[in-house]
Amino acid sequence: MLYDEKDVLRSHEKIEAVDFHQEVEVDGIKFTPYNAGHVLGAAMFLIEIAGVRVLYTGDYSREEDRHLMAAEKPPNVVPDVLIAESTYGVQHHRPRVEREAIFTSTVHDVVQRGGRCLIPVFALGRAQELLLILDEYWQSHPELHNVPIYYASSLAKKCMTVYQTFSNMMNERIRKQSKISNPFQFKHISNLKSMSHFDDVGPCVMMASPGMLQVYPLLYLHF
Repeated sequence: MLYDEKDVLRSHEKIEAVDFHQEVEVDGIKFTPYNAGHVLGAAMFLIEIAGVRVLYTGDYSREEDRHLMAAEKPPNVVPDVLIAESTYGVQHHRPRVEREAIFTSTVHDVVQRGGRCLIPVFALGRAQELLLILDEYWQSHPELHNVPIYYASSLAKKCMTVYQTFSNMMNERIRKQSKISNPFQFKHISNLKSMSHFDDVGPCVMMASPGMLQVYPLLYLHF
């Protein structure tokens, strides 16, 4: 065993919170975090070592979505080295508006013919984005108001509390809406605490984690 729970707890004493754009220097190495646009709080780091500037990032997005700002470009800086996550580095994605239209029209078609739409998602980031899209779509389509939308994920529920608390860290659209009402308090979506609360009648939309379709309740709903 590489480490145990006691090691994890001891590590908490060494954690130091750093804000975006705050430069920190450790043993002559400078680093500054910038918004990465991936999930809430995700950061990329500009690191300077002996005059060499390295921009290091995991997942990032240069396209603003429903709730997150796009990844920042460190101002007035040309990195000497870029280290980036590159799973989709050579792929061209459709524009976000087009992807959203395909998603909502597909869900609409499924429930309109009496079917059930099962959407496996990861609990942090993608779940919140899709819930925002669906809630807004349902609001603008009264014919769907009697079709329930559930999200079945205890982790996503916990994440939702964080999203509701830190809406000030999101894009301008969310910040403006937050002055009127909390955008993550959905009108047409409810949290499914357990399968005993599932009304097993008629069409519905079910979002559940994890995103790999390998555990309950996804297997229960799928089969």
